[in-house]
Amino acid sequence: MTIPLPVRVADAEDQRPRVAVIGGGLLGMAAAWRLLQAGVHPVVYERDAQLGGLAGTVSLDGIAVDRYAHLTLLTDERVIALAAEVGLGESFRFRRCRAGLYHQGRATSMCTPRELVSFPGLKAIDRVRLVALAARCRAGSDYLRLDETPLEEWLVRLCGRRPWEQLWRPLLDSKFDGRYHDLPATYLWSRLRRMSCFRDPSSHLVMGALDGGCQALVDALANAIRRRGGDVRANNQVGAIVSSAGRAFGVVSSTGFEQYDHVVSTLLPAATRPLLGPDLVEQVGDDRCRYLGVVSLVLRLRRRLSPWYALSITDRRVPLTAVVETTHVIDPGRVGGALVYATKYVNSDSPDLERSTAEVKRAYLGHIRTMFPGFSEAEVLAGHVARRRMAEPVHTLGGGGRTPDMFPAPGLATASSAHVYPETVSGEAAIGVAERLVAGLITRLESTRTQRAAA
Repeated sequence: MTIPLPVRVADAEDQRPRVAVIGGGLLGMAAAWRLLQAGVHPVVYERDAQLGGLAGTVSLDGIAVDRYAHLTLLTDERVIALAAEVGLGESFRFRRCRAGLYHQGRATSMCTPRELVSFPGLKAIDRVRLVALAARCRAGSDYLRLDETPLEEWLVRLCGRRPWEQLWRPLLDSKFDGRYHDLPATYLWSRLRRMSCFRDPSSHLVMGALDGGCQALVDALANAIRRRGGDVRANNQVGAIVSSAGRAFGVVSSTGFEQYDHVVSTLLPAATRPLLGPDLVEQVGDDRCRYLGVVSLVLRLRRRLSPWYALSITDRRVPLTAVVETTHVIDPGRVGGALVYATKYVNSDSPDLERSTAEVKRAYLGHIRTMFPGFSEAEVLAGHVARRRMAEPVHTLGGGGRTPDMFPAPGLATASSAHVYPETVSGEAAIGVAERLVAGLITRLESTRTQRAAA
């Protein structure tokens, strides 16, 4: 291919291996930080002026808030440790919270195991089976055998038909926009395991958040990387990953061509493929995940909407996935009121991805009024509609054997949320993928260095 000028060259005095990291979200920034700690010179490319990606913020009348709702658990050791490394160790707030389901026109508390088994419409045997299911998921660690087991079949066998119809089916319908028939049992196994980490020893729900949101962590990582000699280049879009004879060796970005010892893409596979030449596309192969999009209305309100941190929705007369009020954890004084997210996960062909912002806002405010009849739009100080067509990978039956190859070609690595399996997608999982990527990449860089020295 023709390489545009100017051509950037490495500093002759810097003998560290140089790695390009495409994507300045949490995963990319965590990977760059770990590479720097391992003696590598990382260069992060982010096409937007703001770092963060899905973890970034949006301005509500000058107040920066998370674009999408995020939470941290007491057991999210990677997130907590990474924040401490860049000076944010004292910036977490953990609080006891209430969570539940909006079911048959009213909120039903799901804060304790006892409340879970009191879910309306179930018989005593159903409740015993629910407790047994939760215990089984907490204790079991062998998920591979569940990877080929249909979720509905597994739940009906373990819990019975009534809990499936009353609880699980509407929850899955809400989360997956009606398309849940090809899910493996690992989906709920992993989520029930993570849900067990929400609780303190007294079985109360405990959730946390970083002061300043995930954006604060991403920005702190960027500052730390720059201080230690790495590069973070926002507002710099990569247009191509340059290769020869099936090996990647550089990138073409908004500022020209630059050569690297290795190129890492933290973009989703569908966004990485257009950057590749034919020799790399053949090695990388097809992405076999499907993806959920997300539509979220975030509101800053004058006062608290409800006593609930999060309400998942089983009442399908309200076509949302959840309503989350994050100011039950984060400081309301920092955002000047209550912060509420009305969120819907959608298929890629959902009309909500194409409707005007005004239409989405009007519809979602109507759903909030349905759930909370006392709510008035006069309480709204500011609002923003955020949308992403491909937000979360869905690993279907047998998905454990179809996660993308992290090192598909010489000189090229890929790491994204598509590599999160069987964990649920979260900041904790993203950092785990970054650390797995860096461990494999360091091994490859050392092998290359040894070969060159021998030659």
